[in-house]
Amino acid sequence: MRLRTDRLVPPGFNARSELRMVCAFLAVAATVLLTGFGLSYLSGWQGMFETLPGGTRVELENAVFPTFRQMLLPGIIAFAAASAAFLALAYRYVSYHYRGGSRCIYTMRRLPKRSEFFVRCCAIPLSGLVACQLIWRLLGLLMGLIYINATPVRWLAPGAWEQMVHLLTH
Repeated sequence: MRLRTDRLVPPGFNARSELRMVCAFLAVAATVLLTGFGLSYLSGWQGMFETLPGGTRVELENAVFPTFRQMLLPGIIAFAAASAAFLALAYRYVSYHYRGGSRCIYTMRRLPKRSEFFVRCCAIPLSGLVACQLIWRLLGLLMGLIYINATPVRWLAPGAWEQMVHLLTH
């Protein structure tokens, strides 16, 4: 069975290009999340050591390793922006009917199902929001496991597991 993508967007929009745009936006947000976490983790790791004049690296005694939440800040911003973009996409679809194009709101009102207008305007944005949350949680869990398992126990803040779980469930 093949999904008819033309029923996912309002008349006047190309479903394939809209879906490509959503996938690209999710990929950019995921890349920002992973890159930001990786750079923050490496920066935190480097901050735990000092290089002596002879070139010897020594672990600092009073250094504090960044928390998992601090490392996820770029990703939190990226996924908040992605969520806002999906809400803006829904607004774009709805406003297009009333202000733009061929005024297809009149065509939509003649359809037998009154819900067709809302289904077409909200299918891709809501799917994008759900995908955004799912990707955020899965990648967050993966990065949390990396954070917990790759960081020496003496560097972890008290309650690191609880902090990771709380951040990903709320």
